[in-house]
Amino acid sequence: MNWIGRAAAVDVDVEVPAGTKLFLLAGEWLCEPTVPARRDEVVIVVAVCRGATSGWAWVRGHVCRRQDPPDCGTGSCFEHQVLTSAIRLNLAGQR
Repeated sequence: MNWIGRAAAVDVDVEVPAGTKLFLLAGEWLCEPTVPARRDEVVIVVAVCRGATSGWAWVRGHVCRRQDPPDCGTGSCFEHQVLTSAIRLNLAGQR
């Protein structure tokens, strides 16, 4: 997955600015390629890229406990596929 220059693109009709907080429920993101996560997570977005699988997008971000600036000291500590419908709910203020 090439992340260079991918600060906002997610899907044809959705843009996610870097720094956006997404509250993801268990099952809305994959902890492994086909395994739904069993916990909720708050992710501070670094980049989002449309995935190869319909309805999913690759989200790269931080789940570090300190939000400003993230305390993990890496470019990102979260790189997982997320349901685009969950992203849309967050962007619409429904989370």
